[in-house]
Amino acid sequence: MRTYILATLALALAAGCSKGEPQQPAETRRPPAQLELTDEALFNERCRDCHIVKGKGGVVGPELSHVGSKRDSRFLEQVIREPAKVYPGTAMPPYDTFSKKQVDSLVDYLSGLK
Repeated sequence: MRTYILATLALALAAGCSKGEPQQPAETRRPPAQLELTDEALFNERCRDCHIVKGKGGVVGPELSHVGSKRDSRFLEQVIREPAKVYPGTAMPPYDTFSKKQVDSLVDYLSGLK
């Protein structure tokens, strides 16, 4: 009986439990736009391991709690996209995979840190 249940489960998983819905190839599937991280959530997910804001975060990169009162949005965008051009030899990777919306929202978040 147990073997029958496992075989049925494996068959259902292999079929994708699609209930007749057409399946898209894996390479064309994209997560819904509403799941794209932005603002503080994006910072917390991708930046906080290295940067401190309001006493929380890592110490590899500079502390950013007041960066919005020291740097303009153009500078912040360049550091996000091309950190090595601004700070040669930096350990910060370029975040060139962020969408324009993500970069703009991250710049807005950082600009508000005063």
